[in-house]
Amino acid sequence: MPNQVERPLLDLGLTRLEFLRISGKGLAGITIAPALLSLLGCRQEQIDSGVIGLTTTPKGVLVTNRARCTGCHRCETACTSFNDGSVGSYFSRVKIHRHFYYGDGGLGSGGGLYGDLNFTTDTCRQCKDPECMKACPIKAIAFNEEHGSIAVDTKRCIGCAACPWMMATVNPQTKKSGKCILCGECATACPTGALSIIEWKEITV
Repeated sequence: MPNQVERPLLDLGLTRLEFLRISGKGLAGITIAPALLSLLGCRQEQIDSGVIGLTTTPKGVLVTNRARCTGCHRCETACTSFNDGSVGSYFSRVKIHRHFYYGDGGLGSGGGLYGDLNFTTDTCRQCKDPECMKACPIKAIAFNEEHGSIAVDTKRCIGCAACPWMMATVNPQTKKSGKCILCGECATACPTGALSIIEWKEITV
């Protein structure tokens, strides 16, 4: 039986579960069907280089296209306005500011505003075995069925945060930790399409 991962997506008649299994392993090196590349708005080379990132959500697949990001911070503004009722890049659940000036590799790496203007939008990976959930001393982090994501119960949260990628951030105003709940506000606010959500019905059968 041929390896599914090596065959073009969409030509397979993928179910949602099969797509989740494949995308969870990363798309680099996988041949993407032209129909899916068209939906994602990218080229195969961008998939292979990591310019395109995917995060699965209840609504569909959140597509991050670094080539389209202008670093405008509207995703952070929309995220905090919707989830916190106030605006602040530091405690946003989607993050541009961390690598805004010097890119992913820091000073001298050639990225960011003072480099090649290549910005990175980052958010919670919704890990299969979440370190944040295991580290929480009062079990305030759990799977939220309403949002279909691993979320923080702010009523119980005591304001600590443990994440290998530092995605969970303590809001200095509320003293509560917050992380992405896959609401999609960041994609709705993005003016260039650097963030978009492709609905499941468009990807799978």
